[in-house]
Amino acid sequence: MQTQSSCSPSHDISAWRDQFRMTHTFHLSLGANEPIAGQLESTLKRSKARVEKWVISRRGGFYEHCITVEGIGDESARELRKELAGLNGEIKVHVEHMLHFGSEAGAR
Repeated sequence: MQTQSSCSPSHDISAWRDQFRMTHTFHLSLGANEPIAGQLESTLKRSKARVEKWVISRRGGFYEHCITVEGIGDESARELRKELAGLNGEIKVHVEHMLHFGSEAGAR
């Protein structure tokens, strides 16, 4: 029995770019006495990331910012994480990289 593959492996992903989109969600935790939203916004603008969603929650004596952005790649997201963490020594930052396929990819 013979098996034939209908597609050959390729390292060129340009043909796939329209079939997925990438977003990055930054989770920031900082003290309630730190008015830093303006600094966060200007840092995001400088990075050329498009904010898709920004949620701020207060938990005890801390604010948690959950910011989802698109329009930047993995390396840029890692650099942005370092910049956000460097705004104030008290900020803790975690970033998630997510790929959206199919119908989610078209929702740009």
